[in-house]
Amino acid sequence: MKLFIRSNLGCAFLICLFSLSAVGQDETSKTQDEVLAADLKLLQGNWELMQENTRSVKTIEGNKETVRRYDRRTGELRREHTVTFELSQSGDVRVCTFFLEPGGRGVSFIYKVDNENFYDIPGLLHGDRFQNYQEQPQLWHWKRVADKDVKDTTSSK
Repeated sequence: MKLFIRSNLGCAFLICLFSLSAVGQDETSKTQDEVLAADLKLLQGNWELMQENTRSVKTIEGNKETVRRYDRRTGELRREHTVTFELSQSGDVRVCTFFLEPGGRGVSFIYKVDNENFYDIPGLLHGDRFQNYQEQPQLWHWKRVADKDVKDTTSSK
């Protein structure tokens, strides 16, 4: 229940964040392609997500994303996977769709990115156009990390 409440509060926060960013930025003069190209540029580099027992590091190069999951106590690599992705918009909402295999059907999530934060919000997209990778809404907050910190997989980070 605690996770569900935190998830819903996080989603409510993000909806407010989306609304404020739309009001606070003059994106009406930018084309959709320019907005998505700027987002893709912001996404480049390394991102970290800390969970109770896992440290995840996401490295984005172009439209390719590699995620490595480490044991926080030992620093041992548990698993790694690479996907390709594309960015799009559905109205004012930005959507990232990733593909496990080329030509396959992608799975999508709503996102928000700035210089230091990348929010991944699955479970909110409905209809035929997008397929969620989680049934329930969730908020994943990735934080940018420097290249030198990517290899430091200890729990002391």
